[in-house]
Parts: sequence; C-alpha cells; structure tokens
Amino acid sequence: MKIIRSLTFKLVLSCLFIILISFGFVAVFLERNLEENMQEEIKTLLVSQAGLLANQLLPRSLLHEDVRRLEDFVVQQSAQAGCRITVVSKQGKVLADSEKRVKQIAEMESHFDRPEIRSALSGAIGVEARYSLTLKKNMLYVAVPLKDQEQVLGAVRLAVPLTQVERNLNITRKTVVSGGLIALGLVFFLGLYFITRTIRPINHMIQVSRRLSEGDFSCRVIPVSHDEISELALTLNTMAHHIEDKIKELNTRNQQLAAIFNSMGEGVVVTDKAGRILAINPAIERIFGIAGRDVAGRPFLEAIRNNEIAEIIGAVLREGESVSREICLVLPVRKTFQMNAAPIFEGEVINGCLAVIHDITEIKRLETMRRDFVANVSHELKTPLTTIKGFVETLLGGALEDRKNNRAFLKIIQSHAERLHTLVNDLLSLAHLESKEFASRLERNNLRYWADTALADARPQWQKKSLTVKNELPPEFFVLADKDNLYQVFSNLIENAIKFNRDNGTVIIFCQDLTSQVKVCVEDTGIGIPEKDLPRIFERFYRVDKARSRQLGGTGLGLSIVKHIVEKHQGRVGVESTEDFGSRFWFTLPKA
Repeated sequence: MKIIRSLTFKLVLSCLFIILISFGFVAVFLERNLEENMQEEIKTLLVSQAGLLANQLLPRSLLHEDVRRLEDFVVQQSAQAGCRITVVSKQGKVLADSEKRVKQIAEMESHFDRPEIRSALSGAIGVEARYSLTLKKNMLYVAVPLKDQEQVLGAVRLAVPLTQVERNLNITRKTVVSGGLIALGLVFFLGLYFITRTIRPINHMIQVSRRLSEGDFSCRVIPVSHDEISELALTLNTMAHHIEDKIKELNTRNQQLAAIFNSMGEGVVVTDKAGRILAINPAIERIFGIAGRDVAGRPFLEAIRNNEIAEIIGAVLREGESVSREICLVLPVRKTFQMNAAPIFEGEVINGCLAVIHDITEIKRLETMRRDFVANVSHELKTPLTTIKGFVETLLGGALEDRKNNRAFLKIIQSHAERLHTLVNDLLSLAHLESKEFASRLERNNLRYWADTALADARPQWQKKSLTVKNELPPEFFVLADKDNLYQVFSNLIENAIKFNRDNGTVIIFCQDLTSQVKVCVEDTGIGIPEKDLPRIFERFYRVDKARSRQLGGTGLGLSIVKHIVEKHQGRVGVESTEDFGSRFWFTLPKA
C-alpha cells in the first residue's frame, strides 16, 4: 500500500505541476496581453485628446510664448481630460504645464531629449511609457506636433499615470490566482479520486505478484475494465499460468533426477569451481561413511580424505578435460573403483566438476576368479590328457603287443578318462547352478532318507577303509529342497569325509534345530584342514594337498558345488576343522 500511495501522490502531484505550469504560462500571457491592450486603449484615447488640444491651441500663443494664456488653457483642459498636459516649444522649452505654476516652469529642464517630444517635434506622434522621476510613478506619455500649416511650432504632450492599469492588473492577478488555487484544489481531489480508482487494479496485481513470488501460482487477477491495465492483468495471468506449468515440469524433472541421483549404484560427487562439495549421493555416503549434510560446502579433501580422487578433480577443474582412471581404496575396506570425472561448463567457463565413482571390486574379483578358473581347468585337464596321450603313443609304438603291460597301460588310460569325465560333469553341474536358467524344484524332503541313500551308494568306499558311519539325523526332520540337489550335497560331503579320513575312522551325520532352519553336520576323524586354508576351502579347484587330492580322484569342485546348491536354497555352508583331528562340514536348509 505504501508503494501505491506513493505512486498515487506522484501522479497527483505530476498533474498539479503540469496544470500549475500551464496556468502560469496562461496567466503571464494574459497579463501581458491585458497590459498591452489597456495601454493601447489609453494611448489611443490620449492621441485623440492630444489631437483635439493641438487644434485648439493658437499658433501665435506659441510664437509669442504667451505663458499666461497657455497656462490657463492647459489647466482648464487638464481638469476636463483628467490627465497632465504639457506644451513645449520647438526648442524643447516647457511653455506650460498643468501640474506646474509659471514660476516653477522657468525652473524646469528642457524636454527636447524626451523621446516622445523628439518624435512630435519631428512631425510624428510620440508615445513613451517610463518612470517619472518628478512624479515618482510610471507614466504614459503621448505627444503630438503643433503646426502652423506645415511648420512645426512645438508639441503638446499628455501624460497619465499607469496606476489604474497596474490596479486593474493587480485585480486580474488576484482573480487569476484565486481561480488557479480553486482549480488546483479541484484537480487535486478529483485527480486523487480518479487516480486511486485507476491504481486499485494495480494494487491487486501487486498482491497477486507477491503471492506468485511466494510460490502460490493458483491466484489470478480479475480484469475490471477494457483498457491497458486490463491487458496487463491478462498478461500477468498468462505469465502465472506458464510459470505454474514450468514449475510443475521442473519439479517433476527434479524429482526424477533426484530419484536417479539417489538410486544410482555408482557414487556421484558434484563440486563447484573451487573444489567445494555441492552434492553427493547415498552411494558415496556408503562408500566413505559420511553424511551429505555434513560435507556440503566443504573442500573435497577436507570432507573425503583421498588424495588420488582430489587430484583428479583438481586436474579436471584446471584443464577442463574429462579424466577416467582406476583407483584403489584401502580404508575403510579395500576396494577398486573406476572413476570418471568431467568438467561442468557455464558457457565457456569451467564452473564445477562431476565425478562418478563405480565400484568394480566385484568385477575385478570375478575377473581374477575367471583367470584362476581358466588356469585351474587348463591345469586339471592337462595332466590326464598328457597321461592319456603318452600311453596311447606308447601303445601305438608297439606296447600294444606287450601282453605283460598293455592291460596296465589301458587301465591307466581308463582311470584318467574317468577323471576327465568326472571333471567335466562337475564343471557342467557348476555352470548349471550358476546359470539364470537354473531353478530348483522345492518340495518336502526327509533329511535322513537322502543321507541314508548317499551313505548306501558310498558303502564300498567306507567299508574298504573300515570306517564307522553313523547317521544320527532324526526321521521327523523335513526340509524344503530339490531332492537331486539334496542328494548331491550329501554325496559330496560324505565322499570327502571318506576320502580324507583315516582307516578305521568315524563319519557321523547329525543336525541341530535352528527354529526356521535345520543345521546339518558331517563330521569325520580324518587329517583335518590347516587353519590358513579354511577361508578358501569352498573355492573352485582349491585343494589343501593337491597331490593327495588328485591321487584320490578329486576335482576340487565338490565343495564349490555344495556351496552353490545350499545358497540357491537360501541356506549357508561352513567348516570347522583342526589339523590331524578331523573336520566338521555343515550346511543349513529351511524347514518344510
């Protein structure tokens, strides 16, 4: 409202100022015009009266300078005409004056230099308005020549004070000023009224604009007329509608970007041109164990103490070029990242840096596993293939006819072929378990039944080593599992318990109730596993004693297969072992 009042009074004062200036010009013009007209009327009257007086004066009175006669004449005519009359000779000497006596006339100075007298003595009518030093007032002088035929004998001058003119002008001035003040008063109040009515819609638009600036884009201006202000109101409404649409669009886009930013698995860091952090996403918070609200506005190296990342960001901000580099993080855990950093430009000026940090630790681990897997597979295949190839070449070289040794050579070839067959089957099983197409047929299965089945199939092996085998699984325990997978788990664990057991040793199978799951244990009294090898025992092709494992026909994949099967069934596997005292392998499965 203060702005509106100010604008209202500015407009009113502007109108008053314009009217005052215009009125002043009119008053000055009117005054001058009126003054000129009044003086012109007086001059015309005086010229007419002077002409009449000139006709009445006798030439001989001038020639003989009959002062008495001339004095009586001017005094008489002055009383009738109401003006001062002066008669001047040809030489400019005052002969008679209605305001002076004869004695005083003799003391008067020559009037020859008076402009109006000079004009009259030259035969023309002289008119002059000036201040009279004698009478101390403004006077209007009109002088006409006194002629005898064509000869100028002197001049008669009529003078009237301009007091009446000034009085009339003062009256006119007062009238004009009074009228002007009244007009200004009317203009002020009427202007205030009409301008206030005109400004009222602008006041409403200001209120609407204020609400728009506060984010309320639903308000609109209601046009009340069909003038420019109405056009402004319609334009404001259109602008508000467009801004509302743009704000909604920007909010939607910001929400989408925020959702993408927060849900990205890659860590994202945004910095300004000085290297201060503007934003980080939850992935960065998880990687470095920090909170976004605590690091916003802080220099990168102060918030995240990693010199390598800070150097990359600094290089991007200096050179304005994208950088892609692999970095390693030691603390809080050892991880490998692929970092891509790019400059953020505002026009052609670098205004910040966007860094995306992708955790490739798992990819690196898988690459390492793949390399190890290929190397292990190659190594596992090379030994039996080399053996088979050597004995085949021996047989083809003539040993086939050696009845004493040829069958022994063939048995060796058969043994290594079976080893290859087992290895290929285990690899196929492992590949099937890791494939997306693998799907377990979960059904209710009795643990004791499948343990007995696996033990029965392995009876020749454990009887050969005179082992004592105990199945202490209760018959009432049922689990949700694929029966083929469950059999394979028992078969692999029992096979290992037999292979790495001592003669006359023991194999015990028992379980523990874990509420929603069952923990099954396969315990043996074998050679045990060194503590340093326990963390890697379930890795592919990992063997504690490689020579002994190959001698016993192991492929190094059995425990890895067990782990994959159990984890596919939402369970866990583990091992507890003491070297030379035996091992206990366990796994968990959900109850049925």
